[in-house]
Amino acid sequence: MTDKTTNLLALILAIVTAASIEYCSCFTPPRNSVPPSVRIRTPLFASTEEDVQGEGRLVEFTSGSGAHKQVTLGAIIGKEGKKNLKILTSSGRTSSVPPRSIKHLVPNGRVSRQSQSTSIESQVGQIAQHESAAAAALEEDSAAGGQSVAEVWEMLLDDNDDNNEPSTIDLTTLSELLLGDATSISCYATRAVLTEGVESFCFKEITKGGKLWDDNAGPMYEPRQADVVETLRSRAKVQAQEVAKWEELKQRINDVVSSESREFDIEQETEEIQAALRSLTRLACLANLPEEATREEKGTGNDAEATETAKLFLHNIGHRATPEVARKLLISLRILGWHKHSNLDLIRLNVRTGFDQDLEDAATDIASNPPPDLDEHSRLDLTHLPAFAIDDASTKEIDDALSVEILPAMDGVTEGPIHSRQRIWIHIADPSRYIELGSPLDQEAKRRASSIYLPTETIPMFPMSLAAGPLSLLPGEVSCALSVGIMLDETGGIDTATPPIITPSLVNTARLTYDQVDLLLDPFCMVDNGIDSGICDSISDDIENMETAVENLRQLQYASEQRLRWRMDGGSLESIGPYELPDMMVKARPSPDAIDGWEVSVVAKKVHAANRIVTEFMLAANEAMAMYGDTQGVPMPFRCQEMDDVSQDDIEATPEGPCRSWLAIQSTFRSEIVSNPLPHAGLGLDMYVQATSPVRRYADLALHHQIKSHLRGDALPFPVNDGEDGSNDTGITMISIAKNAGTLSRQLERPANDYWLKEFLRRRGSQITQVVVLRRDRRKDDVYKVFLPELGAIFTYRSTTPLANGQQMDMQSLRLSDFKA
Repeated sequence: MTDKTTNLLALILAIVTAASIEYCSCFTPPRNSVPPSVRIRTPLFASTEEDVQGEGRLVEFTSGSGAHKQVTLGAIIGKEGKKNLKILTSSGRTSSVPPRSIKHLVPNGRVSRQSQSTSIESQVGQIAQHESAAAAALEEDSAAGGQSVAEVWEMLLDDNDDNNEPSTIDLTTLSELLLGDATSISCYATRAVLTEGVESFCFKEITKGGKLWDDNAGPMYEPRQADVVETLRSRAKVQAQEVAKWEELKQRINDVVSSESREFDIEQETEEIQAALRSLTRLACLANLPEEATREEKGTGNDAEATETAKLFLHNIGHRATPEVARKLLISLRILGWHKHSNLDLIRLNVRTGFDQDLEDAATDIASNPPPDLDEHSRLDLTHLPAFAIDDASTKEIDDALSVEILPAMDGVTEGPIHSRQRIWIHIADPSRYIELGSPLDQEAKRRASSIYLPTETIPMFPMSLAAGPLSLLPGEVSCALSVGIMLDETGGIDTATPPIITPSLVNTARLTYDQVDLLLDPFCMVDNGIDSGICDSISDDIENMETAVENLRQLQYASEQRLRWRMDGGSLESIGPYELPDMMVKARPSPDAIDGWEVSVVAKKVHAANRIVTEFMLAANEAMAMYGDTQGVPMPFRCQEMDDVSQDDIEATPEGPCRSWLAIQSTFRSEIVSNPLPHAGLGLDMYVQATSPVRRYADLALHHQIKSHLRGDALPFPVNDGEDGSNDTGITMISIAKNAGTLSRQLERPANDYWLKEFLRRRGSQITQVVVLRRDRRKDDVYKVFLPELGAIFTYRSTTPLANGQQMDMQSLRLSDFKA
C-alpha cells in the first residue's frame, strides 16, 4: 500500500471513529453486528415536503424530457402555488418546480436568505460559486485521469475484501478525502466528479425508492466490484473513441461550411457516416411542410428508419434534429446534389426522375425492332392529307395533329355549306402500337401515371428516346396514329347523321408553333407580304404547299370558332366569360451568372388563335370517343362536371375580361370520373373522356388499348367483368386508373410553380407589378383573389380596405411574394 493510500486510510478511520461515536450515542447496534469500518452511517432521508422546502436550501432539480432533459442547481427561495417550489438559478431566473423533480440536496448547502443586507445578486453569486467549483474539479480530475477517485475506490474495495461485506461511504466523507473539506461547495464539486468524472463508474450512488438523502452528509456511495469497473472502463473507452470520432467529423463539417467554396468529400468517410449523411435527405425533404404535417409524415419501413438515423446523426454532431437544419446542412456541404432550391416534394415522394437501365434498353430495342403491329391491315393511310402538329417550340412529346379533308361532291353537286363536305381529322399519337399491356415499360408508365412538367425539368412517363421518338408524331416521317374524323353540323356540333370515324392510321405531319400559325392566319401579314415574300421562311420545310397549308389552317380556325359558339350555347364557361385567362409559364435553370446560380423567368403564356384551334378539336376528339363508348357499350372513364347557375345580373355586374372568367371558374364544381356518360357543364358537352395525350397520360393510353381492341373485335383489356366473381366492373377499373393519373403531378407541379414564382418576385424586389382584383372571397369579406396579367399568376390577398372587382393596383413584387399563390 502506498504512503498516500495509508494517509487516506488514516483519515477515513479518524472520520469513521468520530462518526461512529455520534452514531452510537443515539443508537445501540444489535449484538453480533459487523463493526463499523467505513460504514459511515445509517441513511437518513428527507421524508416530508417540509424537509425539502427549506428556504435557501441548495438543490438539484430536473427539467425537460427526453433528449432535452437537464439537471440544474438552484436555491429554494419560496413556494409557488400550493405545492411547487420557487427555485432561483445562477442565471438569475426562477423556476416553478414540483417537489418530485428535486433529485439531490447539497449537504450543508444553503444560500443566505434575502434581507436588507443580502440581495438576490448575492444568492445568485453563491449558486454560481458551487457551479464554478464543480467545473474546476472536473477539469482537474480530467487532467489527472481520475487518479484520486480511483485510489479511494481501490482502498475501499480492499476494505470490502477484509470485512467480507460491502462498505458504504457518504458524500461528505468522500469530499474530505478528495478535496480536503466537507463544505457545501466541496460536496457539490465532489458529487460532480463522482457522477461525471473520468472514473465516475468506480462508485455507485445508493438510491432508496426515490427518496432524498438528508442534507447533513449527503447520499451514500458503494464501491463497485473490480470486474464491473473494468467492464465500465472498457465501455467508457469505446464511448470516448466514439465521441472523438464525432468531434473530428464535426470539425471536418465546420471546415467545409466555413469555407463557402469547398465540397464535403463524402467518399472519404466510412460507410456508416456515408449512410448517415444520405439519410439526411429523408429528414431534410420535410422542411417545407407545416409542423403538424411533419409530425404525421413519419413514413414507413426504410423511410422511417432513415429519418431516425438522420436525427441521431444531427444529435451526434451537436445540431438540432429538425428538417430545416438537415436541409441547410446538406446545402452547406454541397453533397448529394443538394442546393438552395432543391425540390423537397420530389425527394419526399421518392419520385424517379430517370429510368433504370433495363427500361432504357427496352426502349432502344423497341425503336430498332418494333413489335408486330396488331392493326397493320386496318390502318387507314392518311398520309396524303397535310397534318399539322401545332405546339410550343420546346415541346418534345408530339402527340396530336390536325388535318382537313374535303370530300368529293355527291352526285356532282358542289353547292351547299362547306361543312357538309369538310371532315376534320384529329390524329392522336399511337403509343399502344409499341407498348404492350403488362410489359415492363407499360408497368413503369402505369406507376408514373403521367409526365410531370416542372420549372426545372420534365419527368417523362416513357424514356425520352421513345416519348420523343417512335411514340410521337415525328414531322416529316410516316407515323402510326389513332385518328378521329368528325363532320360538323351547321351549328358547330358533331354531325350525328355522319357518325365520327375512329381508326388506326398512318399520317405524315408538319411541325408548327403557335406563333407560326398565328403568323400564317394573320390576313394583314399575308396581304402585305405574300406567301412568297420570305415571311414564311421560318416555317417548317415539311410543308410542301404553303398555300394549301394556309387554306387548311383558315378552315380549321373557322371550324374551331363554330365549335366554340356551339359549346357556349351549351352553357360552357365561355358563355359567362369568353376571355381566356393565360397560363403562367415558369422556367428555372442553372446559370453561373445568375443569383445563387439559378436563372428564373415567369411570363403569362400568350393566348394564340392557334391555341383555340387545338383546344377545340382536342375537345371534339374526346367527345367523339365518348360517343363511341356510349353507342358501342365500351367501358370508359367518363368525365363530368356541374356548375352553379350564374344570373345575368351577376354577369353584367362583373367587369368583362379576367373578372368574368374568374366568375365562371368559381361557378364550377370539381369534375368527377364516372362509368356512365354525364354532362360536363364546364365544357358544354353532353359527354366527355380524355384520350388525346397517350404519350404523357397513362389513363389516355389505357383508353387507346380499350378502343383499339374493340375496333379489332378482340377481347377488351378491361372487360366488363374481369373478376372471377363478376364484381369488378371495368368502368370502375378504368376509373381508378383515370383518378390516379393526375395525383402525383398535382402534388408536384403546382407547389414547384408557386415556389419559383415567389422566388422570381423576391428577386424583383421593389419593382412594381400590376395587380387586378378578380373577386372577393365568398366566405371572407377581407380576402380577395387578384390576378397578375404580366405573369399569369393568381394570388390570395387580404385587405382591410374594401376592393372592387376589376380594380387595378400597383404593388411591389417583394410584397407579393409573401402572399399565397
